[in-house]
Amino acid sequence: EGARLALVARTEERLRPVADAVEQAGGTALVVPADVSDRDQVNAMVETVIDAFGRIDILLNNAGIGLLVSVEDMESADLKRVVDVNLYGLIWCTQAVLPHMISRRSGQIINVSSIVGKRAMPYMSGYCLSKFAVQAFSDSLRIEMAPHDIDVIVICPTRTATEFGDTELMQKGGRRFDLNGMTAESVARIILRASRKRKREVIISLGSKALNLCNNLVPGLVDWAIKIAWGRFAKTMK
Repeated sequence: EGARLALVARTEERLRPVADAVEQAGGTALVVPADVSDRDQVNAMVETVIDAFGRIDILLNNAGIGLLVSVEDMESADLKRVVDVNLYGLIWCTQAVLPHMISRRSGQIINVSSIVGKRAMPYMSGYCLSKFAVQAFSDSLRIEMAPHDIDVIVICPTRTATEFGDTELMQKGGRRFDLNGMTAESVARIILRASRKRKREVIISLGSKALNLCNNLVPGLVDWAIKIAWGRFAKTMK
């Protein structure tokens, strides 16, 4: 699409193949390793990008980790790590780019939430609360940024086929969340379309839209359906 990309994650080695693919397609990619939960690293990362590209037009906050455990068994360190990445990481990145966008009166902040940021699921309370907070933060930020002509877009994907479920935090207590999802490429295309059309919010998939609507109308029925469906999706690992 002609954009120059700054690729940010903790591990440089995993970003390099992505940068190579971008460049092979004729694009420009800058690799900037950083842990978004570390505010100092985030500020240094944004300054590196500004020095290299001169400006930041779009910030895509996509870093996120899950936690699959009951409320009873949830450990404070695990919950803190999820909130540090999913919420505070998003806030630190947003705060770091805002002065540059405000001064230019232009920009987009795209926050990747989740359908579970609208309807929570059992055994994922820590992850869900972080995504509910992303929704609230985005709604507030959108109003604040309107006078500066800065868009705030929220993306609510359904389950996406990534390594999300393969982490230690997502296999706590011997459980595994087993559910096929959309490809990351499909989600990326939807995000790009939302950016072009300057959407306020996009709930991805008809199933997620139906879930959100039903939860608003008949939340008790949704509670019952989720309780029944949970046994199909969550498997105990041997």
